[in-house]
Amino acid sequence: MAKKMNTIVVETEHLNLEIITKNHIDNLYLLLSNPKVQEFFPKILNKQETEEFYEKIRERYKSDGFCFWAVTRKNDTAFIGICGLLKQVIDNKNEIEVGYRLLSKYWGNDYGTEAANGCIEYAKNQLNLKSIIALIRPINSPSEQVALNCGFQLEKETIFHSLPHHVYRIKF
Repeated sequence: MAKKMNTIVVETEHLNLEIITKNHIDNLYLLLSNPKVQEFFPKILNKQETEEFYEKIRERYKSDGFCFWAVTRKNDTAFIGICGLLKQVIDNKNEIEVGYRLLSKYWGNDYGTEAANGCIEYAKNQLNLKSIIALIRPINSPSEQVALNCGFQLEKETIFHSLPHHVYRIKF
């Protein structure tokens, strides 16, 4: 019997952040097609766009070594959402962003903060970064609260994908 490859990248008290595989596509679709989750993103994704999103994640794993990871709850392995680190170019500067999207039924349980903190520790201890950013639309106050809970500080405003965003930064 083949041994299952360990796909867990980050472990926190209640959550595992793991490599996204084809097994996650249905859950990704539930997340990315959810109007509440996608409220502050350009659009709700259909099944084909979700599969393209998945392929981009897989490409980023190969090119960057990281991207979004599936967030699962340890006690029952429930898929909660995605969280991870993304290479971005902000105002002509290379940055690493922590990004997160959780299924709305899991909001209000501090899972976003816990998952983001796991990514912060990974960025600091595994990637030896000096800082990372959180890129958040000013109208997305719940995500801004997660960033503040994690210790990020508002640095500036910028335009990203033709939309105004706040750039939050945490330094190590």
